[in-house]
Amino acid sequence: MLITILQTSFGSVMHNFTPIRKRCHICGLGIPLSLGHNLWCHYCQSYIEDDTPRCPSCALPILNEQCFSEQCFSEQYFSKQHLSKPPLNEPPVCGECLKLPPPWQRMFCLGDYQFPLSLFIQKIKHQRQFWLLPPLIEQLHQRIPDPAPMLISVPMIWHQELWRGFNLSHLMAKQMHALWPSSHLGEHIFHKRMNTPTQKSLNRQARLNNVGKAFTLQNAPTAKHVAIIDDVVTTGATVKHLSQLLLEVGVEKIDIYCLCRTPN
Repeated sequence: MLITILQTSFGSVMHNFTPIRKRCHICGLGIPLSLGHNLWCHYCQSYIEDDTPRCPSCALPILNEQCFSEQCFSEQYFSKQHLSKPPLNEPPVCGECLKLPPPWQRMFCLGDYQFPLSLFIQKIKHQRQFWLLPPLIEQLHQRIPDPAPMLISVPMIWHQELWRGFNLSHLMAKQMHALWPSSHLGEHIFHKRMNTPTQKSLNRQARLNNVGKAFTLQNAPTAKHVAIIDDVVTTGATVKHLSQLLLEVGVEKIDIYCLCRTPN
């Protein structure tokens, strides 16, 4: 008798129950049309789909695409600088990269380190909201036409990783590997041997000096084309140092995959 009453009461409650609508993490409104992840609505999709013209080498926004001469973009120039000339439908290489080419070839990112991408990254790193990461990785995956055969994460000092409980760069590399089964996950390629100050607490010049002796190459990668995975690239000091270590052991092509690029 009691069981019947409980079943009837429960059924009545569930009949009148209205499911809680998923809310967009950007605008806070309900999501009328799911994009498969329920993190942002289709109205806010434009905040994630950054269409800012960016330099293919450093991924920084190009403010004036008309400020480069035809001579700068000649085949001979790019061949001399060991750069891949960007396709016609891509923005040109910026002036800084023309004057001083980085040791990598291409850098891909979702956008600048600002809202809403900065909010997502902070929630992942400091609040362990890991469910926010896969949709961001999927968006980044769609921007990379030719993924590298080997994916390499940026290591953390052992006690920092132990304290945090995870390495976001490594989580990104694992999820990219799941999307690209043909790409290998490079394990234990780099080793961080020095407990350097956090990059966010330093100015640009201090950041460049900070990583000079922080990393060592532990195992040489077997692939000639590799990608370094990092969450945010600020001055590029870390990926520059790691790229130079890879070039010293015969790696021929290096890409950088990151969620955000911090503008100058």
